[in-house]
Amino acid sequence: MPRISICERHDMKKIAVFAASLLLLGGCAGPENTLVRLAAHDSFVMSDELIDQFESETGYELEIIRLGDTGSLTNQLILTKNAPVADAFFGIDNTFYGRADEEGIFESAPSAIDYSDVCFNYDIAWFDDAGITPPMAWRELTDEEYRGLTVVTNPNFSSPGLAFLATTHGALGNSEDVDAFWAELRDNDVKVAGSWEDAYFSDFTRYGGSFPIVLSYCSSPSAEVEDDGSPGTRALLEEGFRQTEYAGVLAGSDNPDGASALVQFMLGEQFQESVPEAMYVYPAVDGTDIPESWAEFATPAQSTVGDDLDIDSNREQWLADWSEVFAD
Repeated sequence: MPRISICERHDMKKIAVFAASLLLLGGCAGPENTLVRLAAHDSFVMSDELIDQFESETGYELEIIRLGDTGSLTNQLILTKNAPVADAFFGIDNTFYGRADEEGIFESAPSAIDYSDVCFNYDIAWFDDAGITPPMAWRELTDEEYRGLTVVTNPNFSSPGLAFLATTHGALGNSEDVDAFWAELRDNDVKVAGSWEDAYFSDFTRYGGSFPIVLSYCSSPSAEVEDDGSPGTRALLEEGFRQTEYAGVLAGSDNPDGASALVQFMLGEQFQESVPEAMYVYPAVDGTDIPESWAEFATPAQSTVGDDLDIDSNREQWLADWSEVFAD
């Protein structure tokens, strides 16, 4: 057997240590591109604790880009699809999904993250003080008794607004009756806000506004419980519209792996359990725990309409008809 010199033995040891270091670094290395950009609507909430958890578990750094209401979010992602402003998105819902899909902005099929039922809420104390009986259903909002009391959102930009426009088509059945209803609502001094945030937090009487009836969600009353445990608002639970929000990877993103990891995190237990109290919607993953108070204050709609509507084929015409009603 040939003898190995001290120098050769020393060189071999250095090579072995270097090789082991490479293996160790390869096993522990984080993602090459560590930045994940998430485009979301303005109502998206992810706590600092959950952001820290995502970043520590995956090695990615999260940047959240807010692009307005759901309609504005969808429009911006379509306009920038050739040079995406983000890697992942959250908040495109079933009313805008078809348009986004047609424009090819999804890398793969998005995942449902949460759902809620679009309906009207009213301020209980305001109606008690005014001595007016609150409405039982949205069809009553054209009655003289409710003149100037309702704020809705523009369906061209707002997903609740588009959901309610779809609701009227699903419930009333034909465009003539739908246009007539909206004209009566207009003539009854309804206000049209640009976004859900404006309608709820600026125009609604609970937050200093002048309108005690607001287009929102059946789960919204869970955020308005008084200190004594009594409800501050109540939802009109008949003929709501089931709205589902999605998250997914954007086609052409700089970091599809990071975007996919973020979507999977949103489907995980911790994020799903945060959804009710953070965004006042129901988690989409079956079996997720929800707050006990939701059984009393955040019940889903007792009936929904519009589930079988072809929103994608009719959206542009519906919006044009709606805009014509409110053109004056």
